[in-house]
Amino acid sequence: MMNKTERRGFAIPVALLVIAVLTIMIAGGFSIVSAERRSVADQKSQINAFRIAEQGLEIYLIRRDSLLAGTPNYTKVPGAKDSVRIAMTGGYADVSLTRLRPPRGSQSGLYVVRSKGTETAGAFAGTPQGVRTVAQYVLWEPAPMQVLAGWTALSGLQKNGAAGTLGGIDLCGEGAAVAGVVVPAYPGFDYNSKMVAVGNPPVDSIPAPDSVEIDWDGIVNHGLIDATITLPGGTWPTTALQNSFNDTSIKYYPVIRVNGDFDLLSSGTGMLIVTGNLTISGNRGWRGVILAGGVLTSNGNNAVIGGGVQGAVISGLNVKLGMDVDESLANGVKEYNYNSCEVARATTPLGALVTLRNTWVDNWVEY
Repeated sequence: MMNKTERRGFAIPVALLVIAVLTIMIAGGFSIVSAERRSVADQKSQINAFRIAEQGLEIYLIRRDSLLAGTPNYTKVPGAKDSVRIAMTGGYADVSLTRLRPPRGSQSGLYVVRSKGTETAGAFAGTPQGVRTVAQYVLWEPAPMQVLAGWTALSGLQKNGAAGTLGGIDLCGEGAAVAGVVVPAYPGFDYNSKMVAVGNPPVDSIPAPDSVEIDWDGIVNHGLIDATITLPGGTWPTTALQNSFNDTSIKYYPVIRVNGDFDLLSSGTGMLIVTGNLTISGNRGWRGVILAGGVLTSNGNNAVIGGGVQGAVISGLNVKLGMDVDESLANGVKEYNYNSCEVARATTPLGALVTLRNTWVDNWVEY
């Protein structure tokens, strides 16, 4: 028979074992909870970074001009690359634009916009910040412009002389032919001997000035188009315009606004807006768009080498403001021809970034 005084106890070891097991279980529970919290926090951080990236992309597309204005190398028409950091609640977005194809003639420029969102608030200490990148392909689209003819004369047009061409056949070769001349039924298009208008049709009529979709009141009185140069006050860029006119490799297409009457000082390129009467004499020409509020008087022979007007011309626009405007005059040998590429180049500075459908991605690879 065993001696009771020699019996060994087991309650304390069992209690210690239970305490150890419970401690391990509790520690494991805390570890699981901590890992779950960390996982949820990481997911939340990724979602916030995604939100910041997408918001930064949209802000850039809407407010690019105001975000980049005043920065080095900024241009209205995007260049090879530009970038900006946009601060927002909980983080910031680094947005960059890269050119894949420059604008050429009537072909839009192709770019990719990338937005890298970084969350800076709410992250665990010592852990990496949440980062997400989204991207979108975009086009730089010239401002749309309704072109009815090579020369649209809202107050009528008189051609003196039997030589030259007032043409609506696209010299760029990319667009459909338009009318050579568009005028109201009265006073119409007056020519003295030989028809010089060609196009589809050669001469067409408009029922009313409002059928020409140019917001002339907005342009003249409400700053609808921002001018690169305003006269009087600014300086006519003779050398730059002549270089661009004579060398097609030089692409200088400013928006020039003249308040009042104006005699064209030299051949040039771009968009010329004259609120009063415009006179073009000699062999001076223009490539782009001409908008004249009053009478456009074209004198001399502009059909010589390097001369002529290519693009689109609209004269007599002040009739849209209720003003009386006399007929425009084409005296001598005239070359006024529609060119869709020149119209696109002249309206490109007034364009905007337009997203391409089905090109948004949220898995853009970065190294």
